[in-house]
Amino acid sequence: MPEPESELSSREVEHVARLARLGITEDEVVRYRDQLRHILTAIDALKRADTSTVPATAHPLEERNVMREDRREPSLPAEEALKNAPSREGAYFKVKAIQE
Repeated sequence: MPEPESELSSREVEHVARLARLGITEDEVVRYRDQLRHILTAIDALKRADTSTVPATAHPLEERNVMREDRREPSLPAEEALKNAPSREGAYFKVKAIQE
């Protein structure tokens, strides 16, 4: 892979780490610098790609509104909804309090 247009320095990695309030070791600085250089190289390659014949898209698929129309339908009767409830009180599910 060709080198990126501007090399990332260890000093810049240390600066970004300080801004992010990350305490990183000297070994990590070198490792992150090298990883970020590879990422920047890949980004430079993408920048050079000819996309003039590719249409602009907001989404890769041609789907439109796939939601169904809202319809009023009868709800499940309370007795049917509660038939397998481990605990109930009248027409309601009964659960343990979760507040302290």
